[in-house]
Amino acid sequence: MASVPGRNKRLESLVSIVLLVMLLIVGLGVVMRQSDVDMTRFGIGLDVSGPPAEPEEPASPAVLDLDSFAPDGFKTVSAARTYGPENLYEKINGKAPLYTDSGFVSLSTQRFVSTADENLWIELFIYDMAALRNAFSVYSLQKRLDSQALSALQYAYSTSSGVYLVCGGYYVELIGSAESPGLLGAMKPIVDRLKMTLPDEEAGRIAELEFFPPENRVAGSEKLYLANAFGFEGLENTFVCRYETGGQEVTAFLGKGADPQASLAVAKGYCDFLIENDATPAEAAGETIRAASGRVFDFYGTTEIVFAVGPFFGGIHEAEDKRTAEQLAETLIIRLTEAAKESK
Repeated sequence: MASVPGRNKRLESLVSIVLLVMLLIVGLGVVMRQSDVDMTRFGIGLDVSGPPAEPEEPASPAVLDLDSFAPDGFKTVSAARTYGPENLYEKINGKAPLYTDSGFVSLSTQRFVSTADENLWIELFIYDMAALRNAFSVYSLQKRLDSQALSALQYAYSTSSGVYLVCGGYYVELIGSAESPGLLGAMKPIVDRLKMTLPDEEAGRIAELEFFPPENRVAGSEKLYLANAFGFEGLENTFVCRYETGGQEVTAFLGKGADPQASLAVAKGYCDFLIENDATPAEAAGETIRAASGRVFDFYGTTEIVFAVGPFFGGIHEAEDKRTAEQLAETLIIRLTEAAKESK
């Protein structure tokens, strides 16, 4: 049977195309295997049971209506600004890590300028810290020396040119351009509005602060280190409070672990840390301290005490007088022992 030239030509072309496609598939497979390419990008193994999910938009920081906080006699001159973890440094360069390491979500700011004198202004900073403890931590660690407590609020104080407070999971600063009674007076209605606008976690009070003995305690000296208290990585979520008694200054600390074993491990770890830094073990004078697995150290002329009670760990840091340190430690141990019994 004679061959048909046109048909043979078409057959040759078809065979060439098939071979070319096979070569392309083999080559593509080699490239994908070598580069570990996600096969689903090419439809292989792709679940086609439904439409592909829309990519999630990154969450944007919440924006509060800060313009509405302007007190009488003040105005805004520009739009409020909001910052997230990625650009917080633009507003508070040098301090951003303190916030970003403590649960920071966003910062909203606005400036209110006096309509009578443009040199007088108040800047409002609202830090969303996501939780009461986070907000209290940054509030306490940045507390100004020249502060005066504001009795109307649980965690709040004023200085000669500003007001600082905690509202639920928010840390708030009101900073004036000058030391002016008029500016401080204008901050009061802003604070009142903040109390009504921001959530109040009064029901979630920080229980650990109530374990510190009230006698001789320096008001407003409470601090919360979320990490690295006294330079030791193992001391997390550690509360610190100062005392003054008999002309001596003493610093007490405490925290709560997941269980008694965890707290005992924290106490042991801190003891090891002290010894590694040349602390010298000393004998505990009281049975109360020894019963709480307590240890006493001479640390460069000061006294360190470390103990564990149930789920709590605590102690005394760099006390000037050993006996004063032991007395406060014993009182703290008794209070924590009672708290541990009540929590069972």
